[in-house]
Amino acid sequence: MSQSSVKSVVVVGGGIVGTMHAVLAIKAGFTVVHIERDQVPQSASVRNFGLIWVSGRQSGPELEIALRARQLWAEIGAEANIGFRAQHSLTIALNEAEFDVMAEAANMADAEQREFSLLTQAEIVALEPNLQGSFKGGLLCKQDAAVEPVMLLGGLREYLQKSPHYTWEPNFEVVDFFNDETGNHVVDITGRLISGDLMAICPGAAHKGFLSEFFEGAPLRKVHLQMGATAPTTRPLRHSIADADSMRYYPAFKDLSLHKLAPQPEVAAMNKMQLLMVQRLDGSFTIGDTHDYIEPFSHEIQEEPYEHLTRVMDAILGTPSPAVVRRWDGVYSQSTSSDIYFRKSIAPGAVVVTGGGGRGNTISPAMAEETILEWAKL
Repeated sequence: MSQSSVKSVVVVGGGIVGTMHAVLAIKAGFTVVHIERDQVPQSASVRNFGLIWVSGRQSGPELEIALRARQLWAEIGAEANIGFRAQHSLTIALNEAEFDVMAEAANMADAEQREFSLLTQAEIVALEPNLQGSFKGGLLCKQDAAVEPVMLLGGLREYLQKSPHYTWEPNFEVVDFFNDETGNHVVDITGRLISGDLMAICPGAAHKGFLSEFFEGAPLRKVHLQMGATAPTTRPLRHSIADADSMRYYPAFKDLSLHKLAPQPEVAAMNKMQLLMVQRLDGSFTIGDTHDYIEPFSHEIQEEPYEHLTRVMDAILGTPSPAVVRRWDGVYSQSTSSDIYFRKSIAPGAVVVTGGGGRGNTISPAMAEETILEWAKL
């Protein structure tokens, strides 16, 4: 089956992975019906940093897909109102040991691809005058970027709705999927049927329900995290900020001398914490995060992690941080195999795609592109 003979696509899932499938399918010339169970998406895609984080990706295929996704983000961001900005990142070293590990990172074999540079404190302050803490320096990554989570999915749908070949179908909760000689079909709780030649099911962390049989034994886990937002501030930051603890959790740095880093404070170690901080267009900072891998998750918001994050922010900013005024939690799906994410063909022309983990926002355009390229071979 050639691409020219296949025109209709159904995308199940209104999060970033599903929406990017819709965007790339429209760009490829398909007609798309885009299904979401809620009126608007409410899960991980609207509960994250909006970071496009190339710097932490593991060397090899994971870095390659992240770099390709970064190109696609720039192209899509130039066309859609999603608050895209090529906002570089600074990972801050608060002491000499952290700075030494970052020096190793700046000399990694693929540091040039990541556009890494090791900067002194004076060089960082020249870039970011509002960073006045007593830190030693940091690692600059020019490949990192950001979007606005509150604008992202709505902006992409506005962009898609300019096409006469795109249909948005919210409040469609799928309870069954089947394939027959006429194509791929999903049914909602009212019995309504939506069909297409091709189908991409992008369920995020919804691993049960009609998909249970396809996820049985799948190398996936759910990850629970806490995040927050500060009050707006008039002190602008042009870079996204991370602390050195982020290097403990991002696979790009796994072969560096992480053992030389001082032990984390108890609250940070217990909650597997790092500081990520990105300034929103309204002047507030989105901050986080924690990691919990053991289900069932408690959805109680714990205050101690925010107190730790505030202390780290204070040390980097050199002045009291703006108050944390909103707190929330979320759950995302993560591949536990060597695969970068989870992809499974469930019928001719129908695929389930999820499990991008904390890199899901970063690599979502390239995940979608890989689906489109598969469909082109049919």
